Amino acid sequence: MTMAAEAKLSRRQFVRRAVIGVGSVALGARVLDDFFVHPGRSGFRIGFRGDAPESLWRWSRKALWQERRGDVVRCSLCPHECVLGDDDRGFCRTRVVKNGLLYTLAFGNPCAIHVDPIEKKPLFHYLPTSPILSIATAGCNLRCLNCQNWEISQRRPEDTRNADWMPERLVEAASAKSIPAIAYTYSEPLVAYEYVLESARLARQAGIRNVLVTAGYIYERPLRELLQYIDAVTLDLKAFSGRIYRRLAAGRLDPVLRAVRVIREEGVWLELSNLLVTGISDDMDDVSR
Repeated sequence: MTMAAEAKLSRRQFVRRAVIGVGSVALGARVLDDFFVHPGRSGFRIGFRGDAPESLWRWSRKALWQERRGDVVRCSLCPHECVLGDDDRGFCRTRVVKNGLLYTLAFGNPCAIHVDPIEKKPLFHYLPTSPILSIATAGCNLRCLNCQNWEISQRRPEDTRNADWMPERLVEAASAKSIPAIAYTYSEPLVAYEYVLESARLARQAGIRNVLVTAGYIYERPLRELLQYIDAVTLDLKAFSGRIYRRLAAGRLDPVLRAVRVIREEGVWLELSNLLVTGISDDMDDVSR
């Protein structure tokens, strides 16, 4: 086999493994060009090519944290940094490009609404014994092999059964029942960033506390903005090994550790949840570290 053939084979193997590793995500021509032809320009960006709906719906809003780059848009919300063209969908499944702009499809359309005891978030000793209004939208920017709520976290917003709860209605519901806090939970609330931000602002004005239950896979600037309206965070630390984090969740550990530091710096109540998966993330050396 020639060196050129070996190079082609290794590239094919790489793409095949990449597709498998992120759950058979479609790879577009721009992505291959970024990685193989111009690797220093924008990196290897994965999304769902051509998967956006034909038109936006009433639960759409222009997404925050986006940058236009020629004929593509870069999402700067999380470390995946999806680079998308028209009618593409981001890795999180909630953000799409239409007519050169990035939009969220997860605004005011929760697919899960429950009143829980706050200890279920889990929060060990924050507002103990209080009820908390818990909501979730579809989508997630990780691919955890052990996900409990995969039916909503690994689906598109248009594929779940959704309620029509804009931020005003959400806050009114908590106020009407004298519920002291709202939890953004179950799936990954950060991929519904705009909805959580607006809801948290209104809740703060109404004297209702905001609890974020998240994996913390987000960049520092959007996180700091959101934390101005968040009272407590439960951060789900998937593993304490970069290798295991990639294997278990298809993400990187370093951005999560940075998020932990940022939350502490902002003075927000923080608790870490570290679920141990037998044979994968239960190494006691990692636990000790």
